[in-house]
Amino acid sequence: MPRQGDEVSSADWTSTLPRLAVGMVVYDRRYDMPATIADFDGPMVCLTRPTGLAWQSHCASVRPATAYERRQLRAIARLHAQRQRGAAPA
Repeated sequence: MPRQGDEVSSADWTSTLPRLAVGMVVYDRRYDMPATIADFDGPMVCLTRPTGLAWQSHCASVRPATAYERRQLRAIARLHAQRQRGAAPA
């Protein structure tokens, strides 16, 4: 995988895309956080978090999330839902 700041050739990102799918939880190395894939726009991956944060990253900067990172995202979703309801976190 290229380092941040390295130019990514089309051959690099086209080989990465088949491993990614809408709805998949991934870890974005550029932003250092897990997110869910919402869509694709060429080599860009549209990502969302349970809090409503949405952004785009190059597909070369994301990888499938580990089990820990998936649990982290679920915990953020639960905390956000509790705060939206006004309930105190347990």
